Amino acid sequence: MSLRRLEILQWVGLLLGALVWTGQHVVGYGVTEAACSPGGTHWGIRTDTWEAVLMAAAAGCVLAAGLAAVTVVVRTREESYESPPPTGRVRFLAIAAITANLIFLVIILLDGLGSIFNVACRQG
Repeated sequence: MSLRRLEILQWVGLLLGALVWTGQHVVGYGVTEAACSPGGTHWGIRTDTWEAVLMAAAAGCVLAAGLAAVTVVVRTREESYESPPPTGRVRFLAIAAITANLIFLVIILLDGLGSIFNVACRQG
């Protein structure tokens, strides 16, 4: 695999998790707001289903991003993250991407499960 493709995979692995979590959180918030607003009550929006689908899709994308980062680490196994650029940098950022994607996967699962099991539209 060429260095250019490894760099692309490394950036996908590094950035996709954060972008997917942001999208899942914002869309999930919007679904809850739509379901709880007076204008959205006649639509019959079930937030549990939407949140479960969002959580599953986001988790799948984060796992794909993690797989991209793992691919880069495996393909650069002869190098060290202390090697001179660009291969050392690519390997270092891929290792950071694996760690970040694990964190984002936990955040997505906590965000989704919290939204599913919480009672929406409860007035405080």
